[in-house]
Amino acid sequence: MTGGVGRALDRGFEKLSARPLSLLVFLASAALLVYLQTSSVGHFRARAVGRAQVVEHPSLVASFISKVYVQPGDHVEAGTPLVDLSSYFIERELSQLNAEVEQLLHERNLAQARLHVQEERWLTPELRMRPSRPSLDRPTEAWYAAQLEVLQTRRSQLLETRNNLTVSSRISGRVALVVAPGSPVAVGSSVAMVTPEHAEEIVAYLPPDTDPARIEAGVAVRIASRPTSCERYGTVLRRGAGVEQMPGQLDNFFGVAAQGMPVYISVPLGCELGVGQVLAVEFPKAGM
Repeated sequence: MTGGVGRALDRGFEKLSARPLSLLVFLASAALLVYLQTSSVGHFRARAVGRAQVVEHPSLVASFISKVYVQPGDHVEAGTPLVDLSSYFIERELSQLNAEVEQLLHERNLAQARLHVQEERWLTPELRMRPSRPSLDRPTEAWYAAQLEVLQTRRSQLLETRNNLTVSSRISGRVALVVAPGSPVAVGSSVAMVTPEHAEEIVAYLPPDTDPARIEAGVAVRIASRPTSCERYGTVLRRGAGVEQMPGQLDNFFGVAAQGMPVYISVPLGCELGVGQVLAVEFPKAGM
């Protein structure tokens, strides 16, 4: 088995020696890697990427999608319509509420009529003429009025919701996901997701063997990448719970997924970084 590995290595070096350009690219890549890690005296350089939380847009009602205005990848401004929700279920509930109101009004009028007839039997003519005569008319009216108020309040809420069934983008950014037309949605479920235009934080990835205890929040970290307007200092916000796979933008030279210890850094004031933009950051070695 050792001999087989040796022969494979020999063939690999023969190919490199036969292709000077390949060897040059390999050496340049290795040199770049060393530079990224040790370029600054007293600092440790690491690769990083701009990141932002995707903003979800939940449905306020149980419904289904009646119309879609955008597609994944579209750029939208804040306030741009994303989808329309169907008013079918709201209309059905409004119809039921209207029927309940009519029924309650009918029951109230019938109860008052019966009450008046009974009072005619219970009370003497003298008592019926008194302004302060004993009567159940007021308590009965108050009970029905309270029931009607509940129904009317619910009706007003439904009418307001019916007028706001278009879900619009809360931010400017790029559409990451949108639910297809005809899809049912539950209350609170997301109907669209939008990625912000600019990164909200920077995630740097340190070697997997980095001691987490040596990564302190508040440490100043230099952003050492273009655009030059962003060559400033950010602050370490927190570190990840453990080693994780890096984003695809940070795959190594051979296209193999790499792993690292994530460290979250604030974006310097006035620095507009794209979401997914690759950067280099410099940590002070004293804090590592």
